[in-house]
Amino acid sequence: MARAEDRPADRALDAGESGCGDLVMLIFQAMRNLEPGQTLRVTAYDAAAEVDIAAWCRSTGNLIVAQDTAGQPKQFLIQKRA
Repeated sequence: MARAEDRPADRALDAGESGCGDLVMLIFQAMRNLEPGQTLRVTAYDAAAEVDIAAWCRSTGNLIVAQDTAGQPKQFLIQKRA
């Protein structure tokens, strides 16, 4: 999978230290403002962000098109479903 920072995004969200429910709610709110096919770059410091974001994407039908989870902060590029 490509690194999130190497791909352009339509919008960006710095989730800071937000975890689990708060992180997912921030992403949900940011995604509402996107058109289908547009992307959101999420920057997160929470240790479980990779698991939480992947689960949220699976349950909502959105797609992680790139990610960088090796260091801090973790970055994800999420594409809004069509």
